[in-house]
Amino acid sequence: MQQSQKMLEKIIAELQQQGWSVQKNFIPADLVKQLNETLQSLRQQGKLQQAGIGRRADYHIEQSIRSDQISWFEDELNPAQRQYMEQMEQLKQAVNQHFFLGLFELEVHFALYAPSAYYKRHLDQHRDQDTRQLTIITYLNENWLAEDGGALQLYLPGEQTIKVLPEAGTFVCFFSAEYEHEVLPAKRERASLTGWFRKRPELPL
Repeated sequence: MQQSQKMLEKIIAELQQQGWSVQKNFIPADLVKQLNETLQSLRQQGKLQQAGIGRRADYHIEQSIRSDQISWFEDELNPAQRQYMEQMEQLKQAVNQHFFLGLFELEVHFALYAPSAYYKRHLDQHRDQDTRQLTIITYLNENWLAEDGGALQLYLPGEQTIKVLPEAGTFVCFFSAEYEHEVLPAKRERASLTGWFRKRPELPL
């Protein structure tokens, strides 16, 4: 059995048991390198923008809550982005087969945190819409050390927490409606891919 298939099965088992999963080295090192190069190219082209909060009419910039810069995946994807999306498609199919969530698309963006940048505790599912079902995060940071900070802090039931270092190739996923989380400040620049598998919005009766 291929290593990727084993990891997919482990993700599904952990989502079933606890609602979240953390897998180191889920993304191959060569793909991490290519995605990092893509992010740097986007930065040089001026295609990173200040991230905001909320959606539609409520969307606004609030740097007291989050201070990262982002660039959404658009229609024109390069080979590295396509390879990443193909790997996520395998995950989507596995999740749908097991949980019957009806996931139909992935919205995803690069996120770049300058030193000391952060994203305070929040829930990914919007108050007025439940289309975001599964949050996914992929880290792109080579040679990351614990003393660099920048961990993802995930809040579990009973106010227990876990911290995940943003090490290159590490993959995190959790049910969007169930887990508040935050990005702690780092001492160095911190890069990731963040996305959400979405279901179709329910039609009004």
